[in-house]
Amino acid sequence: MTPWLIFLTMMNQQTACQKVQGEWIAGADLARALPVFSDLPRDAALSYAPAPGSTRVFQYSELKRIGAKYNITPPADARACFQWSMWRITAGAVRGAIRDSLHSPDARVDVLDFSQAPVPDGKLEFPMSGLALSSGLDSSTPVLWRGYVLYAGHRRFAVWSKVRVTATMTRVVAVEFLPPAKPVSEKQVRLETYDDFPLPSTVARNLEEVIGRVPRRPIRANLPILRADLAEPFQIQRGEQVDVTVISGAAQVQLEAVAENSGRQGDMITLTNPRSGRHFRARVEGKDRALLVAGFRAGLQ
Repeated sequence: MTPWLIFLTMMNQQTACQKVQGEWIAGADLARALPVFSDLPRDAALSYAPAPGSTRVFQYSELKRIGAKYNITPPADARACFQWSMWRITAGAVRGAIRDSLHSPDARVDVLDFSQAPVPDGKLEFPMSGLALSSGLDSSTPVLWRGYVLYAGHRRFAVWSKVRVTATMTRVVAVEFLPPAKPVSEKQVRLETYDDFPLPSTVARNLEEVIGRVPRRPIRANLPILRADLAEPFQIQRGEQVDVTVISGAAQVQLEAVAENSGRQGDMITLTNPRSGRHFRARVEGKDRALLVAGFRAGLQ
């Protein structure tokens, strides 16, 4: 037989193969391929499904052995072939999967190249972990992005793409010098738009992320503001009077104390009872409010 005839024979065999989309070849699959097996339990697990791109062939001897368990006699020429349903990814599919991963439906994705091999039916994904980044990444730099097709519930078939991605982003910029520990006011910052690679960023994207918070370090004018450079303002400042709620069992007492150090929501701070001069620790609950639960008497009296 010539190579060409061998190729045609293989193509015809593959065309006759039943498509599978699960981890197992089940009774329902075999019945679809050979109606003589229609009495098989539909969920009977007969064999592992083949790897994508491969085939699993049940020859007569194996079919006879399966049929014997269920009082089924297959024809002597019976044969059943199974293979995964395959497809080729497209630039549009790559573009959509990348936009989903970036949570940026308006991102401009220029697909330069991608996997050409057939892939199993499934969901195409390009997770952020598959993105090859460099310190000099910008919107004009093509990047290699590795992904996969999720199929058979949890299996992954590797794919890749080479793309250039850009989107119109926003960032908050300091209008003037911002000193540390002083809350940022609305007039001290502005929002600007620019084109960049739409990665989750350390840059503050909205004014709400900045206004009212305090810089951890000096921030110069005209520089983008990083989220890591900001902190929530102190809800209790050192030296302020604090309303303290003291709870011991069913008893609850209110008293005023003086803060010995500053603190934010949830922080433990030291306070002084002005009547006794004693120090105690309490948790910041809000603006000029603190809470102390049980075991408080020695420090309060």
